[in-house]
Amino acid sequence: MAIDAGWASAQGRRAENQDRCQCSARWGVLSDGIGGYAGGAAAAQLAVDAAVATLDGACGDEPAVLFDAMRRANSAVRDGRRRHPDWELMGATLTLALAGGQGLWFVANLGDSPGWVVRPDETRQVTEDHNYAAELLRHRLISPAQAACHPGRHVLSRAIGIEEEVSPSICPVELAPGDRLVLASDGLGGAVDTSLLHDLLGPAGDTAARHQARLLVDLALEGGASDNVTAVVLCRPSSPGGHRPL
Repeated sequence: MAIDAGWASAQGRRAENQDRCQCSARWGVLSDGIGGYAGGAAAAQLAVDAAVATLDGACGDEPAVLFDAMRRANSAVRDGRRRHPDWELMGATLTLALAGGQGLWFVANLGDSPGWVVRPDETRQVTEDHNYAAELLRHRLISPAQAACHPGRHVLSRAIGIEEEVSPSICPVELAPGDRLVLASDGLGGAVDTSLLHDLLGPAGDTAARHQARLLVDLALEGGASDNVTAVVLCRPSSPGGHRPL
């Protein structure tokens, strides 16, 4: 199954880009350092490096591989905190995608860096946000409208490096021809109407995945994004010929 993979990232209005990502035709990895604490960029880099080392070449039992990648990333960041006292509060989000067989992918996350499946007829978030507003919403203590502006949407309830054990959300996703997986830092969702991702990107395969990722980042910046913005696009072209590069 041919998969076109690409990514793009921008610092935005922040003093430093604390987002990190990598991707291949079999996996995608994205991490966003927790803002407000020293070492956010280092935490994201440690998380990505550990996750890639686990995913690259892994085969079989994809949910177990993803859990192991999360566990190793968590250990790497916690070790970094112990080695660097100035970074003792550092942490990061982590969102992973891993190919299975016959068009099946698995997406795992800790934190609030979202992942969407983008189809010709729908865009659907497949990750579970791990922040306090989302937790209140899941327990039906607030409404979706209240969650959208709740101050707890900026406070993570789960992340890499914070607790000794990890508890990621893992979701299977079927990628049919013409479908895409988009992983992003939260700077994208705050500046782009993500329900319109298919309309914004156009048909799958029209352009290379790296150009689709760049388009999303540029649109977020034009939309006034104040945070770092990063996007990873994993595209299953709708025709065997693949994409038409720009």
